[in-house]
Amino acid sequence: MGSRDDRNINRVTLRNNDMEAYLYLATPVPGQEYEVEKIIDFLRTYGVVNGINKSRIAAMIKKQIYNHEQMVAEGVAPENGVDGYFEYFFEATGAGKKHPKIREDGSVDYTSVNVIECVNAGDKLATYHPAIKEKPGMSVKGKPIPGKRAKELQPLHTTGCTYHPDELTYYADIEGRVEVTKAKLMVTGVQEFKKDIDNVFGNINFKGDVIIYGSVSEGVDIKATRSVTIEGTFHGNSIVAGEDIVVKGGVLGLNETKVICGGDLMADFIEYANVEAGGDVSANYILDSNISSKSVVRATGEKGSIVGGDIYGMLGVEARILGNDVFLKTMVAAGIKDDVVQLKKKLAKQEKILSDRFQEMKLRSDELERRVRLGTADDSMLEERQNLMREKIEKKAELQEMEQKTRELDELIRISEGAVVRAYDTVYEGVIVQVDSQQYTVDQSKRGAEFLKNEMGVLILAPISPSSRR
Repeated sequence: MGSRDDRNINRVTLRNNDMEAYLYLATPVPGQEYEVEKIIDFLRTYGVVNGINKSRIAAMIKKQIYNHEQMVAEGVAPENGVDGYFEYFFEATGAGKKHPKIREDGSVDYTSVNVIECVNAGDKLATYHPAIKEKPGMSVKGKPIPGKRAKELQPLHTTGCTYHPDELTYYADIEGRVEVTKAKLMVTGVQEFKKDIDNVFGNINFKGDVIIYGSVSEGVDIKATRSVTIEGTFHGNSIVAGEDIVVKGGVLGLNETKVICGGDLMADFIEYANVEAGGDVSANYILDSNISSKSVVRATGEKGSIVGGDIYGMLGVEARILGNDVFLKTMVAAGIKDDVVQLKKKLAKQEKILSDRFQEMKLRSDELERRVRLGTADDSMLEERQNLMREKIEKKAELQEMEQKTRELDELIRISEGAVVRAYDTVYEGVIVQVDSQQYTVDQSKRGAEFLKNEMGVLILAPISPSSRR
């Protein structure tokens, strides 16, 4: 193997967690040559037994690459497994809300919004791609290195669709709305109307989603347990939906018109309507309407305005323009109103009454159970015992429901702290703004203003901050 003095010694260096071996060959003594097999034996003395590159060792000898390290062995890196996953052939509605497109003039194109994804019977919905098994690696010392283990996903629970295990694919059984969660794939009923709806046609009442590919005339009531989508304009009497409402042509009410939804309301415009929404209310402009939202009310777009009416967004109100120059009465409110505080007190009182009654029943029930065990209970006690058992179940369910309502209200109150009313362009003289229980009447038109509470808890009008501008 050549000379081996202190300055010129052959050596092997292991690096990268024993995944690479580097060989240093000193210049051999004249008349001696290195041999590939002997060098391989030399590598083994350092524990290098895997991934040895004989051709590279031979090249070092042939080209006389001495006094420099060269990598002569390389381990095999492990291959991590790939988790199984579902490929969906529709836009997964569970992934998040859909947002409308913004036009060049800054207004919002609500015709681009679709809150539901519809499929036909027989449509392919999803295919499962099984996990790819990991492959272990090996260091130059021959030590196995495990790869990351892949995970398989459980099959989806299905409603309105069928899993074909031979294809690992899900197909729709019925026409309707498709939704997916982490554990379930569902196709549920959708009621579609491919024409305008008038009072001759009649009212609509459907347990599911409703889509109207036209406009709705005066006098019509629409009710759906899920969402309502109207491609045209709504002139009707009322819409009540458990989830979102989208009116792509806008709401043109008749002062008595009601629009109520558990989710968001999106419309090109809202005029002369009464709105209650569990989520956001968004429109390009809002005119002389009464609106109450448990989230945010927005008049979107560069010319978005709120003029007239009584507007309340629990988490805030945003518009380019608030009010107008002819002093049409405009009231805008955000935060916690007195009626919300009163509702919280009322819920607390009801919850205490239920809790006290439940404890009374429990004590009496325990006493009756003791009498039954002792054999001293008469027929009237046995009947009372049965009645108490039923009432306890009912009261417990009522108490749980009341506690849930209280938690939801507490959460609303928490997230509404710091609610702000903003006018990005102009707030006109005469506009009345309320945040929580405090009011502010604008005595002079202002540019770019926001209404919020200061550190002392006092409602003030301030120039809109750069961070708040859209």
